[in-house]
Amino acid sequence: VPGCSGVTDGSTDYCFTPTIHTGNLALFYFGDELPSYSECQGDCDSDSECPTGMRCFQRGSSNANARIPNCDGTGTPGEDYCYQPEGTPPPPPPPPAPTTHVPTATPTACPESPEVTSQPTGPVTYQPGKKTAVSEDTHVALSAGLTARVIAMAGSPVNLAGGGQSAESFHSKPDGAAVFQDGCGGWSYVSNSEAGSSTSYTGGVGAIFFNALGEVTGYRMIQKNTRRNCSGGKTWWGTWVTCEECGSTGGVFEVHPKGHSNGDATIKRNTLLGRRNGRSGGNYEGVAYYNPSPTDPNVRPTFYLTEDATSGPLERFRPSNAVLADAIANNDFYKLLHDDPDGTAVTDYLNLVSWESDDNSLTHYGNFDWSPDFSVGRTNANLYFQKCEGIDVRNGMLYMTCKTNKQFFILDLEAQTYVESHTDGRNVTSSGTDVTTTGPFTGQPDQIRAVLNDTDDTLVYFCEDVGDKAGIHAKNSTGQFYTIAQDEGGFHSGETTGLAFSPDHKHMYVAWQSRGYIYDITREDGRKFGGETLTIQYHGKNPGANEFIYRFLRKRKD
Repeated sequence: VPGCSGVTDGSTDYCFTPTIHTGNLALFYFGDELPSYSECQGDCDSDSECPTGMRCFQRGSSNANARIPNCDGTGTPGEDYCYQPEGTPPPPPPPPAPTTHVPTATPTACPESPEVTSQPTGPVTYQPGKKTAVSEDTHVALSAGLTARVIAMAGSPVNLAGGGQSAESFHSKPDGAAVFQDGCGGWSYVSNSEAGSSTSYTGGVGAIFFNALGEVTGYRMIQKNTRRNCSGGKTWWGTWVTCEECGSTGGVFEVHPKGHSNGDATIKRNTLLGRRNGRSGGNYEGVAYYNPSPTDPNVRPTFYLTEDATSGPLERFRPSNAVLADAIANNDFYKLLHDDPDGTAVTDYLNLVSWESDDNSLTHYGNFDWSPDFSVGRTNANLYFQKCEGIDVRNGMLYMTCKTNKQFFILDLEAQTYVESHTDGRNVTSSGTDVTTTGPFTGQPDQIRAVLNDTDDTLVYFCEDVGDKAGIHAKNSTGQFYTIAQDEGGFHSGETTGLAFSPDHKHMYVAWQSRGYIYDITREDGRKFGGETLTIQYHGKNPGANEFIYRFLRKRKD
């Protein structure tokens, strides 16, 4: 029961106070390694580590759980967070991403942008899970207090603010996506196209451009000459890594959200991911990174790559020492995923060295290491985790979903321990007893810790790949499950994907892949969506919580 403790007898009903979703960002603890932090992030040490106009809220033993103004949750007790003081205007947008290789067509000055209105003060109307609203095209059921409009349709030009249409038609089969700030108050929604085949290079990456009010100002393809671009991942220097899911020949490419420097969308910047140790290609899916010491050249970041194949290993890539040192010194990461001049780049593969059972063999746990032998990685994947797709890394924890057995993995990258469970409901007979369980879809570590220690009700939003009536769902910190938007009538008849938020968290973007529709979902009350998203999809129809995973994460925290 939300907001209550203890265990019910399964048949008694209880009164509870429903949560008000304020639209504030959730507190998120990154540790004290970063040189600067964004709103509601910590651990900051002074105002200088926060964005312009924000302050660092200091907490100690006497006020360890003090509320951080304009942020949701209590965060890590005693730690300090950046916040927006009451009555002050929002800070200006951050500078462009750190790379010297932006397109030459990028204007030297920002175009005139509409004035952004102040924060709303009216009543909160967003009620997650109470599906009483509907999208403008009537095809998607929505939670109360939401609105949704179609901003792009496959095969049609994109309508632009103020009239007019894009010169190019929106791409078909939209898939993995991300949002990038443009340095001028606006942003772009970068979306893969899973069109094409092994011999038909009709996929690629498209980008929808927005001004500071979230109005569409343009669309064009920024990467062509590729095929079956499935998912991918963002880099910390502001580029998109797109993956081809194309048998033994698929590649992994890097592209700037505004396109290549000379404007030629057919140029392919193939990375070293998926192309070492005798590996020449694959059904590549998702990319994520772990970078605990971003300014220390002696601590190498790690990049992870999944493959949608029965023997598709989880690959780990560590860049060249020389390239990393040069990148940090010059704040230019253009070559990080591409060059290995000193031969120090390392590629290895996940190897689960133990496979222990818990909960009547419904969950598993153990230790893992990394093997440089590609064949070891393939064998291990075939045994334990087949056809993995979604991947994300948050605060040293790697999250991964795998389709064949509908598995959900959490890997502690520092401790090299893992826990595995299932995302579907399944029955297992043990000692003559039928056991029914429901698989979890848990959020990133900060929110799972909130389940254990406080009453933070931040939502974690995610997509669903179920083939029919798919939607956007969310889970709060108590394990309660919500349906935010759903294709209840079966009009779209296919998976949702490409879930991403605008930088101000006021716009939620999602694709229904089959028909190629992109929706822009907003709150009627004008507030922000306060939850984070994981870039992994949920394969299955039963999103119940699993206490075994919570115990695993509790051990890590303790």
